[in-house]
Amino acid sequence: MIRHPVARPRIAVAVALAALLAASAATAADTTAKAGFASAATAAQQWQKDAVLVNVSTLQADADGKAAKWGYMYYSPKSKRGYTVDVKGGKVVETLEVNPYVRDAVGEFVDSDKAMAEARKSGLKIKGKTPMSLMMMGQATKSPGVYWSVSGGIRKGDVSVLVDGKTGKFSYKQAMP
Repeated sequence: MIRHPVARPRIAVAVALAALLAASAATAADTTAKAGFASAATAAQQWQKDAVLVNVSTLQADADGKAAKWGYMYYSPKSKRGYTVDVKGGKVVETLEVNPYVRDAVGEFVDSDKAMAEARKSGLKIKGKTPMSLMMMGQATKSPGVYWSVSGGIRKGDVSVLVDGKTGKFSYKQAMP
């Protein structure tokens, strides 16, 4: 037992500070895709005024559709270049001009937590962290659209789900053979 008159208050302060730091770290890690969108969009507009959002992704989504870091890709029709913006805890942590691999704007989209909830309702099982990506798909078909793609794994029987990025409704699922 600690009997020193100064030690007890110091320990209490240390415990309180540790709890505050842990709480702020957890809050920074728990963000949806839309939580970092404004910061990413500001950075992209500073890069090129005509920049449009073409992809949102993370490799580390949790079962609630939240992640510590989200990547946003923009495309500039004028410059024909891409720009990636990584956001963590609401702050831009990295940007990079790239050759674009997608060019079609996604426009308005449902947030990652709603997409994940629909994917789980549709049979997706999450084991730890999982990749999530939002982009235009099916351009070569009669029904292109913006979709959230959520992967449940790469083992036999694991399910991947597509959720409509505009409505948040289930679209398609496939089990790994």
